[in-house]
Amino acid sequence: MEQVIRLPGQQYDEESGLYYNRHRYYNPGQGRYITQDPIGLRGGWNLYNYPLNPVSEIDPLGLSMWDDAKSGSCTDGFCNALSFIIGPSKFDSEEDAALDALKNINNQSICSGTEYGGLICKDVKNKYFATTPISGTNDGLTLSALACPQNTTNSADYHTHGMEEAGYENNKFSPLDISDNYKNYRNGYLGTPDGTFGKVDISYKTVTYQKNKLTDHCEIR
Repeated sequence: MEQVIRLPGQQYDEESGLYYNRHRYYNPGQGRYITQDPIGLRGGWNLYNYPLNPVSEIDPLGLSMWDDAKSGSCTDGFCNALSFIIGPSKFDSEEDAALDALKNINNQSICSGTEYGGLICKDVKNKYFATTPISGTNDGLTLSALACPQNTTNSADYHTHGMEEAGYENNKFSPLDISDNYKNYRNGYLGTPDGTFGKVDISYKTVTYQKNKLTDHCEIR
């Protein structure tokens, strides 16, 4: 019996000598596809190359990107299954996603005396997740350049306030923090050096704080 299946899941076409990859054909002699990538430049600058890493970068249909799974933007099929392995943790509530993100970064923020932050995004199945935090300075952070992945919406942001410093009210939202949340029409979450978890709720026009929800000291890990 002739074996027509080639790794990874390609099917050998006896008439053409090419490998069938669902949406296009691969030429094993040339080491490239014979037609352009159907997802265009979203798959990279080279429209004909093979990813070269079928072990860690898997795309059975050739229409999804590794980044889709890693960013959390996909919610169905194999991409969604892969996202459980390499993507962000997802939660039923925006607040839980923000709390998890701040629990993961507040220690580093206190140790370095640097503000960190990112966005809280909601996918099409109403699951929430945090983007990877970026760093700012000891007294500021700019999130304006950040965006949620495609097919998701931005519902909130989160940030930390570094370490305790004289002259700064590190354990509460600053007036600028609050005004930015209203200007951008999104809720805001805060992690402070004394372990407080804060929230600006723009719908209810409230600012609330929960004590002892986060680490309150620098722990070298």
